Amino acid sequence: MIRNTFRLISNVSRPTFVSAKQSPFMSRNYGTLSEKEITDRVINIISNYDKTQGKTVTPTTTFKELGLDSLDAADILVAVEEEFGIEIPDEDADRIASTAETITYLRKTPTAK
Repeated sequence: MIRNTFRLISNVSRPTFVSAKQSPFMSRNYGTLSEKEITDRVINIISNYDKTQGKTVTPTTTFKELGLDSLDAADILVAVEEEFGIEIPDEDADRIASTAETITYLRKTPTAK
């Protein structure tokens, strides 16, 4: 009886797991958004912030160069969260201090929309 049960169990197919590298859904580290789209949207958010209007914002501009303090940076990151439908944990938000860092964070966030 045990031998027959073992044969039945051993003939059952086991699920196979696909690694993130093999999955067609995770072929890039940033969902369906292109890097250009992320960059354009982030620059648009920062450019439209009331304290940065009229200033040139590039992918390498730091918040300090724009004259922004930590509260301004927090406001911008809240706008980024709303725009991309994500939530940035406080410990990650504390490390973001430029346009480039914001773009890099979003590229690494597969849930960004």
